[in-house]
Amino acid sequence: MPSPQPPYEQVRREIVEQVRGGELRPGDRLPAIRAHAADLGLAAGTVARAYKMLEETQIIVTRRGAGTTIAPGAVENARREAETAEREDGGPVDPALLSLFAGPVAEARTRGARDVEILATVRAVLAGESAGGSR
Repeated sequence: MPSPQPPYEQVRREIVEQVRGGELRPGDRLPAIRAHAADLGLAAGTVARAYKMLEETQIIVTRRGAGTTIAPGAVENARREAETAEREDGGPVDPALLSLFAGPVAEARTRGARDVEILATVRAVLAGESAGGSR
């Protein structure tokens, strides 16, 4: 069965797991975007998007002329990324946050809100949207 994750996310998570598991270490070089894309049978833009996301979380660093390498501190960053992904995939959650959200979620359900609406509302709050719909 194909993965429900987009290909760029699959590439990103694979590199995160390789760093977290010690297969890739700080200073190790990654293939160039085009070479990596060709190896995986993906478009270069897909791998470029994964690399960009990995740079934003300081797991990799790209320097013109020097290529792309695993960043210093990448192991700890990869652990954090993997933990976040586990939570997003329904993995372990913080018990304190769970108890904090249980009441408001129960109240929203009592008022007739569906889970999909509750999740959309939480995402809107996380994105900084106010009740009026603006930021």
